[in-house]
Amino acid sequence: MPCGYTIDLARSLVLSRGWDLVTDRELLAHVRALTADPRFARDFRQLADLRDVADVQITASCIREMVRLNPFGAGARRAVVVTNDVVFGMARMYQILSDESPDELQIFRKVDDALQWLWIADAKAELLSVLSQTPPISWLD
Repeated sequence: MPCGYTIDLARSLVLSRGWDLVTDRELLAHVRALTADPRFARDFRQLADLRDVADVQITASCIREMVRLNPFGAGARRAVVVTNDVVFGMARMYQILSDESPDELQIFRKVDDALQWLWIADAKAELLSVLSQTPPISWLD
């Protein structure tokens, strides 16, 4: 496993993080947990930090399902930060398939650029600290 998220209500921001090996199961659990979270609102921004993902076992059908389940709506800005080329390719596939989505999604190689785009660069140290402590999602099989 690992994927997790934290919601920063004061900033209307979802801080998502993936690390190590990420699979279809983790990604789908992430989107389902977020959708069901009563603190979540469709217009929240999202910082998805995938810099620590070493490998992925993600299928094209999972990416299509993620697009279908996307809980973000109009006005939501979503920044995905990647360093791994394979993860970049998967994020790019998601971006292309979600082209009709009402939210805005951008992929970045540098976290500073993502924070600027989300208008939260002034809180970098705090947000990165929270991200580093994000627990994995637990779910029932």
